[in-house]
Amino acid sequence: PPPQMVIGRRVGWCAMQVSDSPYEMHVELSALKHLGIGLYSNVPAVLAEAVANAWDADATRVSIQTGFGNSDIRISDDGHGMSVQDVNEKYLRVGYERRKTGAKTPRFKRDVMGRKGIGKLSLFSIADTVTVHTVKDGRGHAFEMNIEDMKNAFNAETPTYRPRPVSPDPSLKQGTLIVLTGIKHQLYPKSTRKKLARRFAIGQDASFTIEFDGKPITAEDRDYKNVQYAWVLGDRGKEAVSKSQPEQVTDLPPEVRIGDGTERIDGWIGTVRTPRQLMDTETGETANKIAIMVRNKMAQHDVLGSFEEAGVYSKYLVGEIHADFLDEDGKDDIMTTGRQLIKEDDRRYAALKEKIWRDLKTIQGTWTDLRNEDGTRAACTIPQIEAWYGGLRDDHRSAAKRLFGRINQFPIDDDSVRKEMLVGGILAFENLKLKDMIGKLEKIDVGNLPDLKDVLLQLDDLEATAYYQTIRKRLAVIKAFENIIDDNAKERIIQEYLFDHLWVLDPSWERITGTEHMEKSVENALGAVYAGLPEEQKRARIDIKYRTTGGKHVIIELKRPQSTTSTFDLGEQIRKYRAAVSEVLSSLGKSGEPVEFVCVLGRQPKDWHDRDGEKNSRDALAVYDARIVMYDELVENAQKAYQKYIEEQKNVTRVFELIQSISAEPPPA
Repeated sequence: PPPQMVIGRRVGWCAMQVSDSPYEMHVELSALKHLGIGLYSNVPAVLAEAVANAWDADATRVSIQTGFGNSDIRISDDGHGMSVQDVNEKYLRVGYERRKTGAKTPRFKRDVMGRKGIGKLSLFSIADTVTVHTVKDGRGHAFEMNIEDMKNAFNAETPTYRPRPVSPDPSLKQGTLIVLTGIKHQLYPKSTRKKLARRFAIGQDASFTIEFDGKPITAEDRDYKNVQYAWVLGDRGKEAVSKSQPEQVTDLPPEVRIGDGTERIDGWIGTVRTPRQLMDTETGETANKIAIMVRNKMAQHDVLGSFEEAGVYSKYLVGEIHADFLDEDGKDDIMTTGRQLIKEDDRRYAALKEKIWRDLKTIQGTWTDLRNEDGTRAACTIPQIEAWYGGLRDDHRSAAKRLFGRINQFPIDDDSVRKEMLVGGILAFENLKLKDMIGKLEKIDVGNLPDLKDVLLQLDDLEATAYYQTIRKRLAVIKAFENIIDDNAKERIIQEYLFDHLWVLDPSWERITGTEHMEKSVENALGAVYAGLPEEQKRARIDIKYRTTGGKHVIIELKRPQSTTSTFDLGEQIRKYRAAVSEVLSSLGKSGEPVEFVCVLGRQPKDWHDRDGEKNSRDALAVYDARIVMYDELVENAQKAYQKYIEEQKNVTRVFELIQSISAEPPPA
């Protein structure tokens, strides 16, 4: 009979018509779409179904050729082939239960992979037309199936589709050749090869070879070379990870308890060095999955995602578990209709998941310890960190190891980001040490001088570390000022920043809080003086502020960048300001406390004709405890002041060297 695909009584599905029954069952085209045509959404999964058919056909070789562009894929095997009767009763029989005619293949006695008889329809998930050439016992024939013709046929009153006979390929001497045309998905050759290698555990089987674009697929194509640590569940798992040469291999028990009995599984779970190593550079997909393999074929591409595991270690996981007991002959089919997932409520699968979950928790603990050790080794490759780590007390060293390990666990691929985390981690660690040292200081007996000296020395280091953070920030601010080329912009920003950040004028000055009442009183007094100034002097000034810092009272006046003044005018203003401030201080019982005046100018005073003129001017203002600072001098003076401080404070220098060695920061200018 000619090849035909029938939906009806012959396929054991539906349209079961009994003459004396008023009832009828029909299958719509939509059901066929869900059961086959729309079964898969990616090329490797579809090709895997064709490979499985070749395995079941006792082929020794199956070849996939994609070198014809995305419009043509050819899949050929040297299996037993099909007669016209085989095609009609098996291949075109949707729902044909393969294992009813034998759970083993006739020649090699292989465990049959096929079960439901709908995998061949998956070819239409990626192609519009499927042409099948097949030769059995020297007799060949061929037929073509088109998706649109199938849809029209199955929409008819009698749902029967008859593929179109075509001339067989004369080059095919034995087996089956399937030609897919009208490919609907982009094909990524490199990624497809890798995914096919991972979908089958038969790449090294001497009796079966899968070729992709003329080259056999091997275990190396599975691309698991980046496994750093591995946990194995049997000999197959050990062999699979041996080519990766992991740093450590740990055995896990292979038994799965189901009720009163046990089943055995095999395979492995591994972790990579960085999550980036799990990314497919061609497709952008991740291999951060644990696959379930049944009868040497992937049954579920990932079980890891079903656990909703949030631990950092889970981002590094990859592996495959072989659980043939999930698909034993004579037992209920455990696969969903879509053939890509295992039924979640099956007790066999539930027992397997429980076993895997326990193993994952074991892996998490071991991995954390291993990464702590690895992180410490990596950090200590920097000599300054090694010296810092070696100088810690035992209890602090254990905590530092956990810190390095935690940083090593984060899924960060950028080395510069990881170094920045080391910087931040060490600084945070030092701050925590400070809290610990202060606690110890409070508990030390005053007579125990050695312990007291030890704590005080450590506090010196911690103070230097804390001050490093301040210096680092301030140098960054100074650098930002320096990079502003436009003078007007620079002066405007400095004006806004200066009053609340007096360290720009002098590193020893800090902003003192809790003096708001005094500030208001002094500024009111200064405002009264300002009201009596000549209009020219008023226009020349931007603002005047009062601050208390470093044990002295500081009055800062900002002149407009373009305004010009003279030493005499500045002296007159300062004399009036001093009188006003002295009056306020006297009323508050603070007479005699030091007062300093700083005038920030954009242009030099008129009488600074030469160096002598400048010197005379500065000396004259010094009588009033006043000084002039030019806008351009602010950045340069601040930078010099901090450089001098760094050079003189060896503890701070030590911290700078440590951080620079980690992050490759340039030394302070």
